[in-house]
Amino acid sequence: MTEPSVHRPPDSTTGRVVQVLLAFSQGKSLLGVSDIARSTGLSKAVTHRILQELGTNHLVVQDPASRKYTLGNGAFALSNAASAQSSLRKEGMAMLAALSEDTGETTTLSARMGYRRTYIGQVESSQLIRISVQVGLSLPLTVGASGHAMLAFLPQADIEDVLNRPVPALNERTETRPERIRERLGLVREHGYARTDSERVAESVSFAAPVFDAVGEVTGSLSIAALATRVDDDREAELGRRVMEAAAHLTEQLGGHSPVH
Repeated sequence: MTEPSVHRPPDSTTGRVVQVLLAFSQGKSLLGVSDIARSTGLSKAVTHRILQELGTNHLVVQDPASRKYTLGNGAFALSNAASAQSSLRKEGMAMLAALSEDTGETTTLSARMGYRRTYIGQVESSQLIRISVQVGLSLPLTVGASGHAMLAFLPQADIEDVLNRPVPALNERTETRPERIRERLGLVREHGYARTDSERVAESVSFAAPVFDAVGEVTGSLSIAALATRVDDDREAELGRRVMEAAAHLTEQLGGHSPVH
């Protein structure tokens, strides 16, 4: 599945509206017309017209002080309905709770959206110092263990398409070199899970494994996120094994088929 480039705005009105709505999934709660136009490739005039129409239907609201926009009650209603209806989330949340209790660490569930992923569930560790993510945050598949776990099992043509695009760096430790990412993806396929160290959240280590649908296509990933100080060599092996087992079990619950052995 391909992802539209921000440099090629959609030809259809529906496509433009979708792009404007998806701009709010990038992590910022308030966006101006210029911000959205820049990220979607649309003109400011077109962006403004779409925002006005979305506002009429309560999908976005304008902040009176900044004149910027944020998601409205209509969007949250859709989000709640989607969460309730999502088999991945419905089955995955119970798996997250069990995995978090079993490991004592934060667990997360991500869903694939083209060449991006979105956090759709989280169970935080009960420990005083713990890792936490922003549910609803959208990130490229090139960033983080959750993304690598999915990217590694896409068709090779899709992997190359992703790596031919600029890879964003979220901090100084984010790996952005395509050749090094290819090496990592090979290790993910070999071991069955992905591991990253402080590439998005400082002092954290993440382990993630892919979840597959009924036709064997990767649809999401489960992850365990822990403080690096709590993970030695023995625990690394244990957490990698635990997240693989949980992801395989979730795949089975969804009626899916996993190519990971």
